[in-house]
Amino acid sequence: MADGKLPKVVLIGFNKCATRSFAQLFQAAGHKALHHKLRRSLRRSQTMARLMRENLAAGRKIFAGAEDYVFFSDLIYVTPDLAYEGNSDFRQMLADYPDTILVLNLRDREAWIKSRTRHGHGEFIQRYQAALGLADAAAVQDHWRQAWDAHIAAVRAFMADYPDQLIEFDIDSDPITDLTTRLSDYRLNPADWGDSGRSRGRKQTGLLAGLRRFWAHVKHRPTV
Repeated sequence: MADGKLPKVVLIGFNKCATRSFAQLFQAAGHKALHHKLRRSLRRSQTMARLMRENLAAGRKIFAGAEDYVFFSDLIYVTPDLAYEGNSDFRQMLADYPDTILVLNLRDREAWIKSRTRHGHGEFIQRYQAALGLADAAAVQDHWRQAWDAHIAAVRAFMADYPDQLIEFDIDSDPITDLTTRLSDYRLNPADWGDSGRSRGRKQTGLLAGLRRFWAHVKHRPTV
């Protein structure tokens, strides 16, 4: 399906809230969907959230360099020196692309924190802790709780003036048909919805689990 002039759809909840599944839903319908990284043939991939920060610093539109994409998700960039949650710049997204539709993807907050804590076998929370200079994992988790509550409140307050451009979707309880019906112009197929990358409740043991934990903590992560 040709995207034509369909508005952009941006997931403005946090990572570990089915972001990959949303991206695959749009991709299966024939839309250009960007999940976390801008992948370019014959060129190095780049974290979209980093590109967003660079665009804002240079006075460019927030999605410059990726404007041919229809869907965006998992807009986070974390290094040992910096933690940037790109979803926080939802106001700028609307300023630069006024017809954009924002999807606030939600789940149980404490389950989300648990999932983030496990992400990368614990490497992610360590990197986040270093970036913010916090004392321990508990301090990071408290920061995440505050960020979650503040972000949702800010989105709802700001978007009260744009009710037709905000969709809230709870991945734990809302049927996917609610979303596909609301976004009928995109011809999304509910059958393409899944829980890709699901880690909730998954337990890994033995040598393979140990190797995966080791690799998650030692592998090189370019700051792009």
